[in-house]
Amino acid sequence: MMTPRILPVTAALIATLAFSAMASAQLVPRAENGRVELLAYPPQGLESPRVVNRGETVWVEPVRPRYAVRLLEDGQPRVRPQRGALVPAGSLLFGLRVTGGYAYCPRIDYNAPVTRVQCFRDFNDDGVFDGGYLTRHSRTNTQFLANIVHALDRVVPIPYEAVEPSQALEATSQVVFDRMRNGEPSFTKYLDDERLETRFTCEPLSDQPDLCNLLGVTLRIEPVGDAIRITLIDSPEIRQLNVVMTNTALPTRN
Repeated sequence: MMTPRILPVTAALIATLAFSAMASAQLVPRAENGRVELLAYPPQGLESPRVVNRGETVWVEPVRPRYAVRLLEDGQPRVRPQRGALVPAGSLLFGLRVTGGYAYCPRIDYNAPVTRVQCFRDFNDDGVFDGGYLTRHSRTNTQFLANIVHALDRVVPIPYEAVEPSQALEATSQVVFDRMRNGEPSFTKYLDDERLETRFTCEPLSDQPDLCNLLGVTLRIEPVGDAIRITLIDSPEIRQLNVVMTNTALPTRN
């Protein structure tokens, strides 16, 4: 089972590939889990104090990938070991953190019959992609997470340019009140339609014990029976969230 978490993770190395274009010709995994680094913007829905019942949304927030690029030429179709569709020039790709760098992938249509996409990598940081992966994405309902990137191989060079995160790569995330656990409220987080496995609590502030921090947002939370009353105290303009995929069944063959 592939599960997204907001946690660091070390992926097992199954197979490796040496790229002569890399500065140190290091070996890199041909298949691994990835981590997407997201920028989260201020919560919506907490403009005034409100009572939230179990299972209800506490707030929603726009999120965008921290790193993005634009292709300057077409990314050619891939035939083996599985098909990967052409990625046209002008496409915006988001950064997926992998061992030693980033792979850049188009948004994944998780409702499509085939959710596999090509991702590209620049091994010597010269503004040209020279390596590529395929994704596996089954049963994950978000456009910014691949269960696995695999089948790393060389590709026809593709020039690209870095761009600032924009609304063109924006998605919606939400925080939901899960339940009271041992007298403390517990929360879950969704990215698109995918519930992240990690459950969160609001950590009390050492200098203001009546306040707490939940995913970078400062709140006052007061029990109201089985519900809670939430008051927004403060939120940065931008917060960073790191979401990783964990999977114990990385492919041994591509």
